[in-house]
Amino acid sequence: MNGIEHIVRELGRQRARNAYYRDCYALFKLLQDLTEQTSHELQSIYTSDGSRPAYAVHRIVWKLQNQVSSLIEQACEAQATCEELCPVDRIFSAREVLEPIRRLYSDANTAALGRHAIRDKTDQVEARLIKASKSGRG
Repeated sequence: MNGIEHIVRELGRQRARNAYYRDCYALFKLLQDLTEQTSHELQSIYTSDGSRPAYAVHRIVWKLQNQVSSLIEQACEAQATCEELCPVDRIFSAREVLEPIRRLYSDANTAALGRHAIRDKTDQVEARLIKASKSGRG
């Protein structure tokens, strides 16, 4: 009976690892796609004739930050699910490595501060653009 129990546990661990690796691959692929999309959006702004507002870069970066935050959450959840069946050493745990970053992104105060900082920066850029266009330099 002990041998069968061991085999069943090992099969469960292997299934958990396989699910974890599939999740990791999907997350890395999504991160790759997000990076490519963001790069194209930033290139579009860079090569535009100035018709896009200057704060568009801030919006793109903010969107990427939120998406990366979501990916970090998903990675931590996948790791937690895997660790339920196959514990890993803390130094190899994605949850342990990503936890400080996850807390930073998920902290409502930090997120609010980030939004306010971007909004303030956007307002400053818009004010400069308006001032420059009124003075004939824009």
